[in-house]
Amino acid sequence: MVGFMDADDLPQCRMDAHTKSLAGYKYEQNRRVGYLSSHIDVEAKKIEIYIENGMYHFPDTQEKSFGTAFDLYRYGQHPNHLKAGSLGQIARNTNRDVVPAFADFRNYFSSDDYYADTMIRNAFQRKGVFAGATADQRKRFIAFALKYMVTHMAILEKLYSTTVLCIKPEDRAEGATRIDIAASYFIGSLEGTSDGGSFDGSLLHMLSKRMCIHFGTCSASNQALINERIISLLYSGLGEVEAGACESLQRTVEDIESALVVPLIQSLLFSSRQNEVHYNGPVETQEFYPEGYALAQSILPLVNKKDTSAAINIKNLMVAAFPSQGNDAGSNDSAKLFRAVKSAVSKMDGVDCSQIGSLGGYGLCEGDPSPVLNMNPAYGLSASLVVLGITGLLLSLAFV
Repeated sequence: MVGFMDADDLPQCRMDAHTKSLAGYKYEQNRRVGYLSSHIDVEAKKIEIYIENGMYHFPDTQEKSFGTAFDLYRYGQHPNHLKAGSLGQIARNTNRDVVPAFADFRNYFSSDDYYADTMIRNAFQRKGVFAGATADQRKRFIAFALKYMVTHMAILEKLYSTTVLCIKPEDRAEGATRIDIAASYFIGSLEGTSDGGSFDGSLLHMLSKRMCIHFGTCSASNQALINERIISLLYSGLGEVEAGACESLQRTVEDIESALVVPLIQSLLFSSRQNEVHYNGPVETQEFYPEGYALAQSILPLVNKKDTSAAINIKNLMVAAFPSQGNDAGSNDSAKLFRAVKSAVSKMDGVDCSQIGSLGGYGLCEGDPSPVLNMNPAYGLSASLVVLGITGLLLSLAFV
């Protein structure tokens, strides 16, 4: 069984702790803090590897692997390296009240301040809905919850805390550091330092790059346009907090918050379409039921605030039948999900439907065609099997 090794990452940290950038984003303040914060993707990957080792190599004792991974989630590999602590501590950060939308998440999840942590712990311990889930389903949910549910709110917490730190001149340097940490949580260390990053990433920045190919929202250089917007806004935020332009900073943070929703919506639609293709067969297609379950929970509170009917439909399609959607026709109606999301997007402040793009010829802006019966399974299948050569690398058009 793989255990904890104190010096596991030390050589890499010695070489790169003063890294100046991530995917081209250049740190403004404490480079070491930014770099080390970016290693949440490494922590998440190790958790996934520990679980996989048990599933594939020690199936008779795989729950011990979940236990080892759970310890890593709670305590971290190198607790002193991450300013905010382990992924579990980030998921339970008590400062998230600074995010206006956090109240919507808390209310939606029955007053649970630690909604993501509760779900992740249940998945590790086979509790709640995960009591009937397979080890693979639990592992895949945990991976997506860590990479997208936890980081989404963690990014917002760092950004909105910057708007508070902007008020006093003596706090503004710390505010700039918080923006750097938010960028680290968005990009992750595995993207490398080159402009646009690599295809080794796993956080929201990489999710945007994967989804832009499906939704026609890539730039000429094969980068996600929404990533370019978010990075530009992060730089704007840095300038505003340093100058004490707090009202402008508030607007910038709100714009980033709206932009972060784009890859979550795209990937929710993508997973729903692929689930339907998988359900209808007969050609074997990868399903994304656990991933869709995590992605839906990431945006349902936001949808519910603006469009309760749409939220109910999304929940019924992506959440209610988990982990048994593969046996439930009602959970495999991508057209119904698309219409619900389209309805919600039209009511969500700041979310630009054109930035989401279109999937299979269907768009989310007013006047765009919407699917009636299904999301064109033939298109979905062919697109999911395509492998494109981008900047000399092969990128599989799926989540993993």
